Amino acid sequence: MPEYIHEEEALGKAYDSKLIKRLIKYLRSYKFQTICSLVFLLIWIGLRIVSPLLMKIAVDAHIKTGNIVGLSITMAILFGVICIESLARYYQIFTMAQVGQQLMKDIRKEIYAKFQSLQMSFFDKNPVGRLMTRVTSDVDAINEFLTNGTITIIADVFLVVASTAILFILDYRLALIALSIMPLMGALGIIFKNLAVKFYRDARVKNAKVNAFLQESISGVRTIQWSGRTEINKGMFNKIARELLGAQLRNVINYSVFFMGIDFFESIAMGFIIWFGARLVLGSFISVGLLLAFTQYVREFYMSMYDISEHFNTMQDAMTSSERIFKLIDEDVTIVDRPGSITPSNPVMGEVEFQNVQFAYNPNEPVLNGISFKVKPGQKVAIVGPTGAGKSSIISLLSRLYEIQGGDIKIDGVSIYNYTLPYLRRQISVVLQDPFIFSGPVIDNITLLTDIQRDKAYQASKLVGSDDFIMRLPDNYNTKLTERGATLSVGQRQLLSFARAIAHDPRILVLDEATSSIDTESEMLIQSAVKKMMVGRTSIVVAHRLSTIKDADQVLVIQGGQIVESGSHEELIAQDGVYRKLYELQFQSQEVIGSNNL
Repeated sequence: MPEYIHEEEALGKAYDSKLIKRLIKYLRSYKFQTICSLVFLLIWIGLRIVSPLLMKIAVDAHIKTGNIVGLSITMAILFGVICIESLARYYQIFTMAQVGQQLMKDIRKEIYAKFQSLQMSFFDKNPVGRLMTRVTSDVDAINEFLTNGTITIIADVFLVVASTAILFILDYRLALIALSIMPLMGALGIIFKNLAVKFYRDARVKNAKVNAFLQESISGVRTIQWSGRTEINKGMFNKIARELLGAQLRNVINYSVFFMGIDFFESIAMGFIIWFGARLVLGSFISVGLLLAFTQYVREFYMSMYDISEHFNTMQDAMTSSERIFKLIDEDVTIVDRPGSITPSNPVMGEVEFQNVQFAYNPNEPVLNGISFKVKPGQKVAIVGPTGAGKSSIISLLSRLYEIQGGDIKIDGVSIYNYTLPYLRRQISVVLQDPFIFSGPVIDNITLLTDIQRDKAYQASKLVGSDDFIMRLPDNYNTKLTERGATLSVGQRQLLSFARAIAHDPRILVLDEATSSIDTESEMLIQSAVKKMMVGRTSIVVAHRLSTIKDADQVLVIQGGQIVESGSHEELIAQDGVYRKLYELQFQSQEVIGSNNL
């Protein structure tokens, strides 16, 4: 089985101050809520520090002397401290959780806006599953760190420092015993960190494999079932799932051993403290209340150290996620309005001209090599050629989905780079071979939620013949379609895309093999509509069915990224060249299919 290639990029450092500073900037919009959360946090920490001291007072000043009144007052104060401590903690968590939800919304809006502005070449190189991870789990990881991890770490650091100081104030001898175990804990922590980074990296890569394979399998579930390879895919998934399980178990074992070590060292330290402290109590060097308070502060100290270690994974996850998100946000947008671009008040006339256009998706791999042609307003031009010749690239360049490396493309004698992108794309409607249908009402799929009036959408539907099947739907134009229009046939989806194209009243109409997925009956239904659509519009048709372009004003034959033939259908047939061979091959194959059907 070949290795699945869609893996996540390498992880960065477990802690990066630059990333932290950039993440903190998102909190500026919620400065007041963040400050309130920190105030509640400080109150909570202060009261946690006070509680053991109150226990010391209760034991030494009241229980020892039998002062029931004093003990009752002290216990009442302790109860009040615990209540206020709980409320402070509640409001701190609640306030920061609200901030976290707002932050996730802000980051996701920024990522989505970035997706909408990026050029197609970016999406060609990045799998959908990886991009979805940025908006979902990566944002969740940052939220967890900012709203829980950072607060917990801040609180634990305060508690460690405060507990250490109080331990030495209470009794320096016991404090030295409590901290004598720290070098061993430090060594254990270094080993844990190095292994955690390694195991975490491996688990993330394996998890990316699982996600990518799942997405591919779900998208191609019909093909998998049709081809009878269900069991094969199950085996492939089981293999990568076992790899992920192994990586995650290694991580779990590492954490388990580390925290077991902390518990072990804490128990040893606590044992020595109680043993030595009891001797001090028996010798009347310290009080019972002091020893009780001391053990509580030691436990607070070790619990805080435990929490800091536990949130190491949260911090590493956040650093990795933020690095990937910021890499996406910082991605250069290469297709933008150039300085001085114009937005004319009137639509274009529709003259299209390619002048020696050079284009390549990848360096040193040219797709178009010196393409030149001109289409007059209202003309119909067909582009034909073998698969991979560069036909679809031509229409992608016309809408500036990609940037050319040389030459120029003009509309009405003006370079398309001198028009603003919104204006340019409003002049062009494209119907693809596999039209995309959005989930939602039929009418929204025609208007695309623009300012197009419903009456205009109805007229466009009637023109292309989609009105017939739409009116048979349960709620007509208000019928809600499922994802990608799964409840519609291929022909119905294509007819709907035709209605969408005409409703926007473009000056330039592009059909990219738009009838190749439609059955013969549906094709005959829309041919007359297509002719009506093209009236008064410049039409560029990329077609595999050469029978559909006989009436084109000009046919361009593309081969190897160049125009090798051009002329009308009759002229090219007479030339006995590439076009005639393509036409005869297609005609013969249709005859064979027809005879077989008989």
